[in-house]
Amino acid sequence: MAPVTAAVLPHPPLLVPELAGAAAPELDPLRAACREALATAAAADLTIVVGDGPVWGVPEPSAPGSFAPYGADRQVTLPAALTALDLPELPAPARLPDLPLSLAVAAHLLTGLDPGPARLLAATVPTSLGPGAAAAIGRALAAAARNGSAAGGPVGLVVMADLSACRTERAPGAFREEAADFDASVAEALRTGTPARLLDLDPAVAADLMVAGRVPLQVLAGAFESEPAVHGRVLYEDAPYGVGYLVALLTAP
Repeated sequence: MAPVTAAVLPHPPLLVPELAGAAAPELDPLRAACREALATAAAADLTIVVGDGPVWGVPEPSAPGSFAPYGADRQVTLPAALTALDLPELPAPARLPDLPLSLAVAAHLLTGLDPGPARLLAATVPTSLGPGAAAAIGRALAAAARNGSAAGGPVGLVVMADLSACRTERAPGAFREEAADFDASVAEALRTGTPARLLDLDPAVAADLMVAGRVPLQVLAGAFESEPAVHGRVLYEDAPYGVGYLVALLTAP
């Protein structure tokens, strides 16, 4: 069985320094944690990136992602190492002509890797999926990745997942007292290497707290379902500008 490493990263546009302006240095610790986690997960024979999007889909080759809606006239694309996996247990994914924000930020972060991923699969999952359906995608991705990795080589999973947007009065969703506890429960599940606990995240509560990463996190839980021992580490945990951002690593031998 191929060893698996997973990185959990947020996907705020502010990770792009041009968009952060004078506030860019404030997010340097977050950017550094993202680089460390991404480099660890992407040092694999096969890397899978999962983010939220409009549908269960995969981007077209050279599909662009634009940061123009967020104030920077900049486009990004995923690395040319895009590949496909045989996923017989899942419906055929839609083909995406453009990258949603989650994959655009992933593309931006991947451009900073040297070397980049050897082989890369990128996919989106819709926010409407329930925990069971999300976990099923994770199980299918993990099985296909292990079958498709060269000579049982390592597999890396990168999950783009913002937490609640209700941590302060100035947050996009205004202050909600329960938001900090929600975010802490996600961090604890990852820190303790118990990703199965992410399946307990309630879709209605997550939607109410404007959690963008609930479904990708539950895909992660499904991907690790058959792993008997998982080690977790949190590299960054904070809520700048009232949005919960978490960077974490999971490894399974």
